[in-house]
Amino acid sequence: LQLDYIDLFAFHGLNGDWQWEWMFRGEGKEDCWDVIQEYKAAGKIKWIGFSTHGPTSVINRFIETDKFDYANVHYHFCGSYTASGDGPGHIGNISCLRKMKERDMGAFIISANDKGGKLYAPSSKLRSLCLPECEPMAYGLAWLWNLHTHDEEMAEAHTLTIGAARPSDLDQLAVAAYMQSKNLMLSKVRSVSKKIQQAQVEALGQEWLDSCYDGIIKGKDSKYMIEHNQIIWMYNCIKAWGLLEFCRNRFNTFVENTKKYNPSLTHDENIDKIGRRPWGFCPGILPDANKDYFSDDLAGVPEKNRTRVKEAYEFVIKWCSPKSPKTQDNAEQKDDTNGEGNKAATEMEMEVPEEYQIAYEM
Repeated sequence: LQLDYIDLFAFHGLNGDWQWEWMFRGEGKEDCWDVIQEYKAAGKIKWIGFSTHGPTSVINRFIETDKFDYANVHYHFCGSYTASGDGPGHIGNISCLRKMKERDMGAFIISANDKGGKLYAPSSKLRSLCLPECEPMAYGLAWLWNLHTHDEEMAEAHTLTIGAARPSDLDQLAVAAYMQSKNLMLSKVRSVSKKIQQAQVEALGQEWLDSCYDGIIKGKDSKYMIEHNQIIWMYNCIKAWGLLEFCRNRFNTFVENTKKYNPSLTHDENIDKIGRRPWGFCPGILPDANKDYFSDDLAGVPEKNRTRVKEAYEFVIKWCSPKSPKTQDNAEQKDDTNGEGNKAATEMEMEVPEEYQIAYEM
C-alpha cells in the first residue's frame, strides 16, 4: 500500500458466533484481536472496526465488547437487510446503532442505495411516494442523514456508502448533500416518510405491522435454515412499496445457497460448504410453500397471524422465484410455434403490476 499507517481497519464479515471464537478465543491462545493489537501498538493502525450482515444479536455482542471504534452495518428506511425484523422488539439493527451511540462509535451504513431498496432502480410506487419532494435515492440517504431527528433515542448514521449503479447516480446525491448542508432536506424527509408510512398501513394494516414478526425466527435458529424474518420483510416491502426487483435480488441469495445445500449435512457443515470463509455465510435457503413450518420453526406465531404468514410465503415465492413475468414493456405475445405447449406457457406468465415495475423515467 506504500503507507506508513492505515487510519481505518475493519474485520470484514463478522456474521456468526463462530467469528467470535476467531476474534476472542482467549485462554492464552492467540486470536485475531491479539494480532491486530500488535499492529496498533506499532502505530500501523489507528482505529479498528468491523462489517457485518449478521443477526442483530451477533452484531450487538461484538459492539458490547467495547473494543471497536466503529462498525459497518445495514439499516435503511425499508429495514435492516438480513436482520430485518430481528433483535429486541423485532426492530432490527437500530438497536445496534443505539448501542454504538452510547459508546461513541462511528456508525457506517452499508450500501444505502442498493441494500436499502435498490433505489437507483426504484419501483414506480416508491418513486410516486417520494415525488415531488425528491427522488428515492435522495430520500434514502437523507433519511439516514437525519436519523437522529426521527429515532426516539437519537441514534446517528455518520458515514454512508452510496450503492450507485452508474456515474450519473452521483448527480442526484451531490445535490441532495448540498441541500442537506443548507438544512433543506429534513422537511422533505418528513413529508415523504409520512407518505411511506401511510402506504404501509393502507397496504398491510396497522395490526399486521405491529405483530407480523411475532414468533418469526431467523435462519440461525431454524431447523431448516430458512430466513423466516426475511420472507415476511420481503412480503411487506413489495406490498407496501412495490420493491419487487429489490426483493428478487434478496431472494436470489436463497436460490444460490439452496443449490449448494445438502440436507444430509448439519447446519455447520452446510455453512462451511456454502462459504464460511473468507467472507462468511449470508443466511437462508429456499422456503417450501407447501411445508407446515408452524409445527416447529414457527410454533410461536400467534394463531391470528398464521393465515397471513402462509399468504406471505406463497406471495414471495410466487413473485420472487426465478422466472420471467411479463411487464407492460414486454407483454407482446410471441408466435405460437409450439402449438398448445407454447400457449400453456404463455398463460402461466404473470403480468407484473405497474406499481411493482421499475421507474425508468427517473
